[in-house]
Amino acid sequence: MLTRELLNFRVRQGVLRPVFVKRDDAELLTFAQDLLAEVAASHGGQRDDIEESLGLKAGAFTKPKVARGLVKLVLDRLLFDEPAPGVTEARWERIKAAGQVLRALPPDASVEDFEARLAQTLPVPLAEAREALYSDLPGHRRLVGWDGEALDAQDLLDRYNLALAQGPLLSARRLRLRAQAPDLLRVRKVLRWLKFCRLVAEVWRDDDNWALDVEGPGAMLALQKKYGLQLATFLSVVPVLERWELTATVEPSRRQATLMLSHKDPLRSPLPAALGHIPPEVASLAEGFMDDAWELDLTPLPRHVGASGLCVPDLTFRHRASKREVALELFHAWHAAPLARRLTELRSRPDAGLLLGVDRALAKEAAERETLEAHPQVVLFNGFPSARKLRERLAKLEPGR
Repeated sequence: MLTRELLNFRVRQGVLRPVFVKRDDAELLTFAQDLLAEVAASHGGQRDDIEESLGLKAGAFTKPKVARGLVKLVLDRLLFDEPAPGVTEARWERIKAAGQVLRALPPDASVEDFEARLAQTLPVPLAEAREALYSDLPGHRRLVGWDGEALDAQDLLDRYNLALAQGPLLSARRLRLRAQAPDLLRVRKVLRWLKFCRLVAEVWRDDDNWALDVEGPGAMLALQKKYGLQLATFLSVVPVLERWELTATVEPSRRQATLMLSHKDPLRSPLPAALGHIPPEVASLAEGFMDDAWELDLTPLPRHVGASGLCVPDLTFRHRASKREVALELFHAWHAAPLARRLTELRSRPDAGLLLGVDRALAKEAAERETLEAHPQVVLFNGFPSARKLRERLAKLEPGR
């Protein structure tokens, strides 16, 4: 993700457009390849040295702002080693030992005398002790490799363009995505990624076209940063739709503008392998959910709610004998407004086949908690609902209704 000072966009007549780079820009591809070659040659090097080396290359490039953005994205993907246990304690012991040696030396002793006496005291060679002294500091950690698959130059330019589009979403008030006659399998993949990002969307379908409305972090009073990252992460899967348009109300500099993106922009999804990705907590639930009466379906299928809307439940349970389906939609700590809307919709249009999983962070007040605990369709949870609690709730349902 790019920081605010590395974002590059223009606002004209209230419309915000990122300044994308061309995917086939030969000069940028060569520069990106140069950065990646530097990374390959720096395996085992300290983070401070690698940052300095890449920073110098960026400063010398003809487009330094773009270059610094590419460097930021490279550094974000690198994996550095973790400090060995006991580094802090060892540092303290060696500093104490050095102090004792220094106090025992005569006033006219040289540095060489001090180092020779200290080397006799330490349990490891002096050079090794000096090398490990601050190895727990971030800048001293050593490069291990890539966090995930290694990037190539084209990947890096594609991630840069995506990051330019993701940046403004960190302050978005609302996002609307329209997909024109999409393949249903692609829609399901996008919906699955939506749930992986723990977002709740209002969904509409008009003939073959689909539309999703997602509340943005700018419309919330709390957890804005975390939610903004979730929303920006969701954008990374949108390009899998073949024809799409996205608009979002954003506030890049305390003035509202409309971010406008579409399939005509040079955006590529970096997540083709993750389109069928199942979040770890959902995979764990699926593994632990063994029930004779109910089976679990992880495919997110839109479901009618309210007068004309659709929701996207996270999970579907199917009764083995009667084939009755019960959907579960999860509401996390930042979903206060969507939860209130869903409860209102259930009052106006009851749906006995929809359970609402609600994070206890949304029920801090005693009266609120009592209301939710008494609601026949609400399952409260901490972090993520357990298989045991869901089995208990499903056992109370009448299979045929």
